[in-house]
Amino acid sequence: MQNEFSAQVKTAHDGRVTVVELDGYLDAYTAPEFDTLLEQLFTSGQVRVVVDCGSLEYISSAGLGVFMGHIEQFRSSGGDIVLCALSPRISAIVEMLGFPHIFRIFPERSVALAVFDRQGTTH
Repeated sequence: MQNEFSAQVKTAHDGRVTVVELDGYLDAYTAPEFDTLLEQLFTSGQVRVVVDCGSLEYISSAGLGVFMGHIEQFRSSGGDIVLCALSPRISAIVEMLGFPHIFRIFPERSVALAVFDRQGTTH
């Protein structure tokens, strides 16, 4: 049985930042959908992205691999992918795999959005 997953795209800061709200299970079955979404954002020039994980219930290595597969692409174009609102369960997985050394992770969306206000980009 496949678990539910959705990704809602919204804009913030007068369209300068894209917010992606993840919901459900980001696993081997649903990772291709998220991968396609990030590729579409990049192709359309939306390279400043905040991924809100507040409703994400589970993430597998395949889901985490999607982030890894895109981060350099976004950063080399003057943008970044930052994460926010991780549940304790998701946070434990992300920390165990060393993501805090690669990605900026914030407790709340407003703090993540502020990174783009302060610096324009994060890297």
